[in-house]
Amino acid sequence: MSTGHEVAIERAYLLIEAAQGHNDPAAVERAEVEARACGWEDVRLLLHMARSLACLEDGVDDTEHVNAMLDTALLLGDPDLLALSIALKALRCAGQRRLATTGESAAALLVESVVLLDEADGNGLVVHRANALIEVACVAHELGFWELAQEYYEITERTLAARTDVRWAETVRRQIRVVSINSFDLALDWASCLAAIGQWDEAAARARTALAIGDPTDGGWPPGWVGEVYGMQHLLAAIAGDPPTPAEGRVALLGGAIAAARDGDAETAARLAMEAGDDLGIPVPTGTKLLRLGVAARRPGTNPEAIRYGDELAVLRWNDRLDRMSGMRDAIAVERRRRDHEQLRRDLVVDELTGLANRRGYQAYLSGLGERTDEQAYAVMMIDVDHFKAVNDTFGHDVGDLVLARLGQILALHVRPTDLAARLGGDEFVVILAEVHTEIPTARAQQILEAVRSHPWDDLALGLKVSVSIGVHHGSRRELPALLTDADRSLYHAKHDGRGRVWAN
Repeated sequence: MSTGHEVAIERAYLLIEAAQGHNDPAAVERAEVEARACGWEDVRLLLHMARSLACLEDGVDDTEHVNAMLDTALLLGDPDLLALSIALKALRCAGQRRLATTGESAAALLVESVVLLDEADGNGLVVHRANALIEVACVAHELGFWELAQEYYEITERTLAARTDVRWAETVRRQIRVVSINSFDLALDWASCLAAIGQWDEAAARARTALAIGDPTDGGWPPGWVGEVYGMQHLLAAIAGDPPTPAEGRVALLGGAIAAARDGDAETAARLAMEAGDDLGIPVPTGTKLLRLGVAARRPGTNPEAIRYGDELAVLRWNDRLDRMSGMRDAIAVERRRRDHEQLRRDLVVDELTGLANRRGYQAYLSGLGERTDEQAYAVMMIDVDHFKAVNDTFGHDVGDLVLARLGQILALHVRPTDLAARLGGDEFVVILAEVHTEIPTARAQQILEAVRSHPWDDLALGLKVSVSIGVHHGSRRELPALLTDADRSLYHAKHDGRGRVWAN
């Protein structure tokens, strides 16, 4: 990755942060022009994320940008960026569920993101992985899976703490800020809901755990974020029954209401909660908003049955959350087992060195063809590396393995999804071309021969040259067993006739 590319990624993350309150669309467009000219698709994906966040700030539909992120992530094949994109889509679906009951399942998308992060090999950029982990935690929080959200914020912290590349230090610092403010929001939501069902001791313990972090802010924090953190700390202290931290305005009113409710002064609590109102001047989680409503509802004169009704709903909502959390754990476990099973099946039929089918995969392909009744034309190529023993003896077995891996890549480029390229063992390969006209197999074999001959083998070892011999035979599907034997015989002729050539019958 070039320095310019790294700078562009860092700038994109700055624009993502700026989009949440200080959006600069002109800067985003300049970055887009550069990324498009340089082919930096990961940067373009991040810029779509910045535009998506800006749309949310402006109350505009961001579907176009979320879909563009998904399309780009699929093109790149980076599991961290794909998990990020799917998680962002899940977050949008979770937000829309308040307005409609139709559409994609946010929970199902969350499961997919979690398992994708499992599969990432850890070789990607730490800032991309942290971004994906944070987004997964945000989705889990939004859906009420708070235990899962907390786990993923903790995983994010460990991931960032274990980084070794100082290149991303500034971006990592900004991501740590995001984890800090989001963790306070999660703790406040969680503690508020516990308080709402009368579990004040558990609520206090949850609040104190968050407050033990202390003041995470520094001079680099956006001023709006600093105000949010201090406001949430004030409300957490009220839930914990601790001395109040400084606060003003409606936040202070709600803190007083919570403290009074905790002390059993329902009348004062209700009055202060009503004075605080819905708009506190800082965003607070849903659980805190519901706690305020519950406290306000206990004002003198309220029908006791109405209060009881509200209390029963709060308990039902809490129990439903626990049930859904258990279901989410099960869904993730099932998906992980399914993916593991699929990987095991792939490992059984895929050659680890070349990525092609192995002998089991080759036999499975033949068995599948045996179930068909058509008489379409097929062709078989048997391929052997010329003087492969000399390659190993001269350059070493590590280079020999790299040669086989490169051959696997070359063969994969010359087959269609309906065809098969397999490594049978050693330096012996087979290609089966399905439903091909008579003149195609020899031409395709010649293309493979030239691709191998012209490949820059020198970049593996100075002086290394590689060629292959190819035997080709074609006929009908029913004749495949004979075609394999005939192709092997043709390979013998190609090698006997001087190697580095195609022999076809």
